[in-house]
Amino acid sequence: MAFVGRQQEGRALLLSVRAGRGVVLAAPPGYGKSALLEEVRPALEAWSAVVWCDKLAPFGAFLKDLFRGLWDARIAVEGVPLSRDLEADLKAWGRRYPTGDEKAKSLVQALRRHAEGGVNRVTLVVDDASGVQGSMVPWLLALAEAATLVLALFPETLKKANTKRLWARFERVSLPPLSPRETRELAEDLVGAYGVVAEDKEAYLARVVALSGGVPGEVARLVRYVSAEDIVRNRDVGTGYAEGLAGREERGIALAPLLMVLGGVAIAARVLGLARGEMDLYVMGGIGVAAFVVLSPWLRKAVVAR
Repeated sequence: MAFVGRQQEGRALLLSVRAGRGVVLAAPPGYGKSALLEEVRPALEAWSAVVWCDKLAPFGAFLKDLFRGLWDARIAVEGVPLSRDLEADLKAWGRRYPTGDEKAKSLVQALRRHAEGGVNRVTLVVDDASGVQGSMVPWLLALAEAATLVLALFPETLKKANTKRLWARFERVSLPPLSPRETRELAEDLVGAYGVVAEDKEAYLARVVALSGGVPGEVARLVRYVSAEDIVRNRDVGTGYAEGLAGREERGIALAPLLMVLGGVAIAARVLGLARGEMDLYVMGGIGVAAFVVLSPWLRKAVVAR
């Protein structure tokens, strides 16, 4: 997607990082958080080593991504010599630090030693920190002491339980909708990129600007997936980007209680079969538990898939 606007927000983000202050980049889905981070990435890399992680949750996967980022930056973790084989070093790190707390502590110490070497602190960017949980807060605070954190997330994430003291350590940069002029500029770039042909281009662009509400993700959806004729003639153009994503997330949340009930039924059947000595019931319960473990993540992913 073409990058348009956001100069003020990008400048605020860079100034905070250069002052050593962490940043929370808060905006709803489709507002261009990832695009802005990619746009300022060269400037961040010119200031310090940058470690880029896609997601904060699950936390164990985040720690592995952080180790990989430090490895790429040639920042060693104590007790794990840097070789030319990332996977071998990752396994050595896992053996040396078997628990999650030990892994997290080793990474914090590596970042701290790097900063004590007289260079600018590492900038740790997390493209999606919306999965943060209260249990992660102590380690994120420790990471914020050793590195400069930039966390992109949805505004609702700031209201999560037991996270208030974390956000107090960060500067907040919010992304509003694009202005009509910026929205039109983005639409024109995308029209050229996707080869869209409209009989009345001015009317088409005006409708895209009006329908999108200045949300970059919605501009991209309208230009790429909705015909110019439908847009100009004011036909049903489908669900908006943010609304559609929110709906899928709601369906995933609504599915969770049902999955828990089904899992509970399977466990109860297994226990009851064992207590009564009914092998058929015991086996059926075991099959139900196995099906729950294997299928529930896949089913929820299918429901909220983008």
